[in-house]
Amino acid sequence: MVIIGAMVRVNAEQHQAAWQVLADLPGVTPFALDDATRLGLVIESPSLDDAYRLLNHDVHDVPGVLSAYPAYAHFE
Repeated sequence: MVIIGAMVRVNAEQHQAAWQVLADLPGVTPFALDDATRLGLVIESPSLDDAYRLLNHDVHDVPGVLSAYPAYAHFE
């Protein structure tokens, strides 16, 4: 199991829509941060390769997402 904590920058006008799409991705749980241009994410996946794909492809492809930065990683 791999757990990644990430900060995602989003277009403020698309914040809610991006949240909804991110919440629908398997293994991704968004959480609120301090302003409308940022979201936190917890990504849980069975492997590092899957976590990488989620963060660097699936999350980046969400409309309104400008960038995503990993801030924490835990590997079992």
